[in-house]
Amino acid sequence: MWAFIAVNTISAGFVIALLKNDPEFQGSLVKLGSLGSAALFGMLFGAWLFGMLADHIGRKKTLILTLVTFSLGSIVSSLAESLDQLIALRFIVGLGLGGSLPVASSYFAEFMPRSIRGAMISILESFWAIGTIIIGVVALLVRADWRSILLFGGAILFILPLLLPLPESPRFLLVKGQISEAKKILKRIFGVEVRLQKPPEEHRKASIADLWRKYSRRTLMLSIAWFSVAFAYYGFFIWLPKFLSATLGITVFRSFQYFIITAIAQLPGYWSAAYLIERIGRRKTLSSYLLLSGIAGVAFYLATSSANEAMILTSAILFSFFNLGAWGAIYAYTPELYPTAVRGTGTGWAGAMARIGGGIAPILAGRIMEVSGAALAVLVIAVVSIIGALDVLALGEETKGKELA
Repeated sequence: MWAFIAVNTISAGFVIALLKNDPEFQGSLVKLGSLGSAALFGMLFGAWLFGMLADHIGRKKTLILTLVTFSLGSIVSSLAESLDQLIALRFIVGLGLGGSLPVASSYFAEFMPRSIRGAMISILESFWAIGTIIIGVVALLVRADWRSILLFGGAILFILPLLLPLPESPRFLLVKGQISEAKKILKRIFGVEVRLQKPPEEHRKASIADLWRKYSRRTLMLSIAWFSVAFAYYGFFIWLPKFLSATLGITVFRSFQYFIITAIAQLPGYWSAAYLIERIGRRKTLSSYLLLSGIAGVAFYLATSSANEAMILTSAILFSFFNLGAWGAIYAYTPELYPTAVRGTGTGWAGAMARIGGGIAPILAGRIMEVSGAALAVLVIAVVSIIGALDVLALGEETKGKELA
């Protein structure tokens, strides 16, 4: 499921590059950037909506709803008859995508023991890179058929039978007072009877107001960090085929091949972050990777002045390595900063901040390219990433080795 969330998100970059060959789907760079941002703005509302829903009806039910929303949305979007219609349908796809990320990470975190929880969430997040590689290969295979790319994104609907038998989170059931159900699931997992106690009433209410009233520092830190990492990621990768073709003068399909190379670099980025968050901690790993991805973006900007193909590709690979490593770290870090009653709401809020950053970035990058070229757009992306690193360093607190509240 996580891989196909990436498939459906990253597909916009390939669709944008291919639409120029379809006379019925022409538009300015800013409007094409809006196509890239449509799903991201949908993800903004989806993260809020489904994040809160997960704290009310449960993680599993909400996860199924999100999967059905984005898979069916992707299938229908492949039938769009105009650019405006496609933008609207991509917004609906985004609703499901935005909800699935925070809900899946909260659900997954609540089953993981603290000794490996951070690493396991980071490894889960590494399947984003798998999905990125898959959609890159699909784009090469179907070549100019952008409709097939979107149709492929709906194939995730076939895993629905695998989700149905999964158990609900025992932590969620306990917070809701469903003690007997929680006991049954724990016995199913561990094979032993356990004794559970209903938590106090004040720990069983969830609202966005609680995030700022009780957890204001960590909510502020996460809001800036998620905005920064998403702005950098979506600003860079939605336009990467265009950045490469503009700075190197290569064909779109050649840029697709380079895109896959940078996507492969994401896997060791995730894996290294998974190792480091259990060694040096979440805060240090996240701030370091954000800083290094920003430095790689600056290197990309400097390399474009000489159109040095090796340097441009190397800096793009390094940006990919460190930015996606930062994603692995931030997904591990965020659920650990909130107690169970507001975990879905907290991770949903953080995800919504990411969608604001990710939604703004493609449009802003498109506008900067129209006025000043691709190099300056990458420099702005790099600066935002560095700001995120400083935010985590200044406001972050370490959660390594701590129990989930």
